[in-house]
Amino acid sequence: MASSLKELDLEEDVVTASVNNTTSFQITALSAAQNNNILAFVAESTSTGMLSNAQGAITITPLSSAFRHIANYYFSSTAGNSIPVAHDPNSTSSIMRIIQIGRTTFDDAVVTGSVTAVFGFGTTGNNTFVDIAENTVTATVGRKGTLVSQGNTSTIVGTVFYDSGTLVFHGGTGTTNFLISSASGFSFGTGTTAGTVAITQLSFKSSNIIKRTIFFCTAKAKEFNYTNNVTSLNDVAKGTITASLTANPTTYITGVGLHNDAGDLLAVAKISPPVKKTFAELRSFGVRIQY
Repeated sequence: MASSLKELDLEEDVVTASVNNTTSFQITALSAAQNNNILAFVAESTSTGMLSNAQGAITITPLSSAFRHIANYYFSSTAGNSIPVAHDPNSTSSIMRIIQIGRTTFDDAVVTGSVTAVFGFGTTGNNTFVDIAENTVTATVGRKGTLVSQGNTSTIVGTVFYDSGTLVFHGGTGTTNFLISSASGFSFGTGTTAGTVAITQLSFKSSNIIKRTIFFCTAKAKEFNYTNNVTSLNDVAKGTITASLTANPTTYITGVGLHNDAGDLLAVAKISPPVKKTFAELRSFGVRIQY
């Protein structure tokens, strides 16, 4: 163990970087949604049923509670029993349709501009909607975007919250209306059944951000060539040290410890095999922490 600590220069000895890995998903069947922990449901402020999870098991959460949570958290609706209509913010709705992507699937966030959702309204299929990201970031809910018709971006049907993997459909008119009765349902399927709203395809990309910090630790000539290890003593009674640590002391570095300003040991990087260091040599190590 070295007998002293060396302070790092945060400007010269520490480098921080991040790597953004993306994964593409294309969900075309209920089984695929279940395997990827993706839940679709319709909720009203007056719903009496219970929310089911992505695998179809009924939970203890009332659908009306889910509605109020979404209304309060995502839309700052103090009333909790209505949300703004997507294409007409001056109007409100007490019904919404939700696609919730599980955290294990979307990782850190859904990638902006990557969402494509295809729906069948009754026997009318191939109604495609995409996302357009907003430029501003809302403090409470993070980044969000607008869900619009692929063929006409002025047709607004909902809102996507990228950082929580939540797609809220709370708009639409005519054939593509997400505000119709909850009896029409909202689930993954073929979308060719009269009176139903079916999700025939959902595509998106997930983002997994890996942060890395590299600490460059250097032992210069004449530094760290001593040890507190008891094996360095040639004669314990006399307190003399082994010949290899006199004149031109030589050590073997087996690990690098990172300490905070108070001297507390925070992390240890082991070196294998140990690195030999003579009194005249410089040895530099890069310690990488990934999180």
